[in-house]
Amino acid sequence: MGKERARAASALGHQVAALYDPEPGRAEMLGSACPGAKVLSSAGDVYSHDLDALFLCTPPSSRTELELAAIEAGLPFFVEKPVAVHASDCETVLTALRRTPVTHAVGYMNRCRHSVRHARELLAGANILGACCHWVGRKYQVDWWLQAEHSGGPLNEQATHVFDLFRFLVGEISAVAAIAPFSAAGEQPPLSVACAVQFATGQPGTILYSCEAVDKYIDLRIMTTRGALEFAGWDLRLVGNAIDGSIPPACEEDIFVIETAQFLAAVERHEPGMVSCDLFDAYRTQLAVDAARASLASGHMVSVENHYSLQTAV
Repeated sequence: MGKERARAASALGHQVAALYDPEPGRAEMLGSACPGAKVLSSAGDVYSHDLDALFLCTPPSSRTELELAAIEAGLPFFVEKPVAVHASDCETVLTALRRTPVTHAVGYMNRCRHSVRHARELLAGANILGACCHWVGRKYQVDWWLQAEHSGGPLNEQATHVFDLFRFLVGEISAVAAIAPFSAAGEQPPLSVACAVQFATGQPGTILYSCEAVDKYIDLRIMTTRGALEFAGWDLRLVGNAIDGSIPPACEEDIFVIETAQFLAAVERHEPGMVSCDLFDAYRTQLAVDAARASLASGHMVSVENHYSLQTAV
């Protein structure tokens, strides 16, 4: 994702000024495609440079200290999804942001898709009955992706997109029940999971997730009293609309350029509300994913509790 963000920023006419990676060779390779970019020798050097914005493209386990340093420096930052391995990992960052607000965004890029924004407008006045999704794909070929201590596991790192889309299109999730195949009894983390979710307004939803396929097979449907809104494919094309029949014309969206542009515009204009997702919002998605993993461990439905709000309300 560091390559994607550098590509997107450059495509938008911005200067990639500095790069850091624990493996210097990777930063140098990326630097060769970013004229004028300086390869830094330590992560701490990032905060001593005169930068306008920072992209944190690390595994979920490696973000908290980097985010806290950005907040202390008053440096706007963009962090990839999911925001952490566990929601509790976010709480010191949320507290720091409440004390020292800094423009920031979280990379739930599907919120920026034209099809998803169009559907959200349609659903605002619809009587929603429930939602269902299958999100099946391949394992990511990076060494940390299957290591639960670094990624939280595939359910946390990838299926988080579905939980976030459910929240964005339908509403908050109040409880989750999850199961994995019997063959996954000793598997850490499971590669295929089915979840039943209950929305705060009472509707049910279902999710089938797996990273054991040979390609991506994605379908998401929001059921209403007038029929379904149906999305298909990684780009979430709207292929069915029983609410008013409107289908946005098919178009190529460079979604990472669109999302990066949104964040950098928010930085330039000093308007944090321009981003599609901030850490406070993404934290609630993380709570729902945490509930799914807790359900896998306990065998019971688990309530989604906003521990951070409870703590700060005391």
